[in-house]
Amino acid sequence: EVRDLLMELGGAMSGEHGDGLVRSEWIESMFGPKIYQALREVKNAFDPDGIMNPGKIIDPPPMTENLRFGSKYDTIKIDTYFDYSAQDGFGRAIEMCNGVGACRKTLTGTMCPSFIATREEEHSTRGRANALRSVISGALPHKDFTSDRLYDVLDLCLGCKACKAECPSNVDMAKIKYEMLAHYRKANGLPLQNRLFGEIGSLAVLGSAFAPISNWATNNPISKWIAEKLIGVDRRRDMPTFVHQSFEKWFRKRKSPLTSDKKVVLFHDTFMNYSEPHIGKAAVNVLESAGYEVILPTKQCCGRPLISEGMLDKAIDNANYNIEHLHNFVEKGIPIVGCEPSCTSAITDDYVDLINTDKAKQVAENTYSLEEFLLHLNDKDGLSLSFGSEPRDILLHGHCHQRALAGIQPIQKMLELPQAHNVTVIDSSCCGMAGSFGYEKSHYELSMKIGELRLFPAIREKSGEFTLTASGFSCRHQLEHGTGIIPKHPIEVLSEAISTNTDR
Repeated sequence: EVRDLLMELGGAMSGEHGDGLVRSEWIESMFGPKIYQALREVKNAFDPDGIMNPGKIIDPPPMTENLRFGSKYDTIKIDTYFDYSAQDGFGRAIEMCNGVGACRKTLTGTMCPSFIATREEEHSTRGRANALRSVISGALPHKDFTSDRLYDVLDLCLGCKACKAECPSNVDMAKIKYEMLAHYRKANGLPLQNRLFGEIGSLAVLGSAFAPISNWATNNPISKWIAEKLIGVDRRRDMPTFVHQSFEKWFRKRKSPLTSDKKVVLFHDTFMNYSEPHIGKAAVNVLESAGYEVILPTKQCCGRPLISEGMLDKAIDNANYNIEHLHNFVEKGIPIVGCEPSCTSAITDDYVDLINTDKAKQVAENTYSLEEFLLHLNDKDGLSLSFGSEPRDILLHGHCHQRALAGIQPIQKMLELPQAHNVTVIDSSCCGMAGSFGYEKSHYELSMKIGELRLFPAIREKSGEFTLTASGFSCRHQLEHGTGIIPKHPIEVLSEAISTNTDR
C-alpha cells in the first residue's frame, strides 16, 4: 500500500540509501520490467553463479525474511543490578546495537581495542551485542546467559567505555559486561584471582601497613612464580608497591594546611593513598596555591575494581557509603574532585545507574576530574597561580574513561596553563592495561599487543627530552612496562611548574 501510494505521488522507495535486501523487492515496480531486465542481464553477466551479494537488486527474498526482530521476538526478563530505564530495559540496551559496525574500525579512535588487536568479530562491540541478543531472545538457550561461552565472548572487553562515546548508538558494552559478570559470578562462583583484584582496596591497606616488607614479598621471583600458578597473575608484571606513610597520614600530620572560605573535597583513590602519595601532595599544592582549602572525606574504595570483577553487591555497598558521606559536602556547596579517572567515572557514571537515587545524581553532578575543576576556575575567575618559565615538552596519553565521558581536552588545556609548556596528545587507543586486565596471564599478550598498536611506537619515536604523562594508575604502569619510561600524573607536572611550590 505504501509503495502504491508513493508511485501515485511520484515518489520513490529509497533516497540516498542503497537498494539492498530491504528495498530490492520493490525495484521492478519502481523502474518497470524493461530496466529491471537490463539490471538482471548486467548482474548475470558479472555474476552468473549468483554468489556475489545474492538477493540484492534482482531475485530478492521478501523483506520479511531473515528479520533480526520478527513478530514473535521477545526477551527474557533479568533482574538487573544496574538501572536501564533510560534504555527502556536491559534487553533494549543490548538491542541499541544496530549492526553498523563502527566498532570494527582499526585506524582511529579508541573503540574497540580488543577488535583492533584481534580483528575477530566476536571481540567487537557488535559481536558481543549479537551474542547477548541471541541469548536473551531465545535464539540460543536462555541458560547460556551465565555460560562459559558467553563469558568468553565478553572476556576481552576492557571496560574502556569507548563504545558509549564512539558508537553511533552509544552502546555501553562495559556496563552490560559488568551486569553479565555479576550474574555469571553468582551462578558459577568467584575465583580467588578475581576476588583479590576486586578487593585491592582492602589489600592495599595491608600492603601499606607492612611496607616495605610487603613490596619484597610480592615482587621477588619466587612469589611472582607462585602468584602466576595460584592466581594467574603474569610473572612478567611488577606488582604495585606500597608506602608505609599513606597520603592520609601525611595529610593529617602536615604543619601548615591552608584554611579558606573556598573549600574543595579531594576524593583520594586507593593508589594515591597507599602507593603514590606524591600525586596527592601535588594535588594539594595546586589547590592550595589556587586558594582552596582541601578536605579529605570519610570514604571507602570507589568500587571500580569491584565493578570490573562483577562484584556488584559489594560495589553497591561501597557506593551507598560514599554517596551518604559525599552528599554532606554537596549540600554545603563544596565541590568534589578526583585525580584517578576510573574512580571519578565510578562516581559520575556508574553510581548513578547502580544506586539511582537523587543523592547519587547530585553527587555525580558535583564531582569533577581535577583538571575539569581547575579549568572551570580559570575560565570563571582566572587561576591565581604563578608559573615558572622553564620550557617543557609534554607527551600526553589520555585515559579511556576520560576520553569517553569528558574528553581529554581539559587535561591538555590544564597542562598548557604554563605558557612554557608544549603539549602533544598521543593519537592512540587504549593502553591495554585496563586495571587488572593486563596483569592476568590469560590477557598479558593481548594487553601488550594493544599497547604496541599505536601507543608504544609513538612514544619511542618521540625525539629529544620530554615528559610522558598519563592520569590513570594502570596506564602509567603499562607505559613504564612497555617503554621503560616512568610517566608522571598531569597534576604532578602542573605542580612542578608552580613557582611558589611548597611541601606543606
